[in-house]
Amino acid sequence: EIYEYGLEITIANMVNGIIVFLIGVGFPKVPETIIFYLAFVSLRFFCGGYHADSYSRCFFSFALTNALCLGASGWIAKHENIISGLFFLAAVLLWLCIFKMAPLEHENRPFTDKEKLRFRKRSIQIYGFWIVIRIVLWMTHLIQMEAILISTFIAVAILMIGGKSHEKRNA
Repeated sequence: EIYEYGLEITIANMVNGIIVFLIGVGFPKVPETIIFYLAFVSLRFFCGGYHADSYSRCFFSFALTNALCLGASGWIAKHENIISGLFFLAAVLLWLCIFKMAPLEHENRPFTDKEKLRFRKRSIQIYGFWIVIRIVLWMTHLIQMEAILISTFIAVAILMIGGKSHEKRNA
């Protein structure tokens, strides 16, 4: 059962990677898509959040999230004068979600108290890493990359809020 589950997760991650890459090619925003994928997956793994109830819904919602983030980042990048303010708001929103909720459990993955502490700590560390990446992007004037990071932070926060709401409804 453990090997079967591991294989399912590996295949699901590969499919998600392919979906994201194809969307990046279609937009065409491959570098932004890579930033989205790395930030989104690293944060969601440790923070938790809303989970679809089937692989097909998961793939669809992941693809939709990626497309929406790429679309939003295009709009954000066109408004260069508000990027710092938007990033601040997105960073504060995500920080509050991490501080108040991370890690969010899922019925298929309950945490021990020790795991909760470890995942919360790792969530904060990864959040800090992406804040540093944003500073580097800002210093190098990579506006489109900053914009995708803003939309990714917002998406992760929304999915955490949705996960918490779903958790409360099912309790």
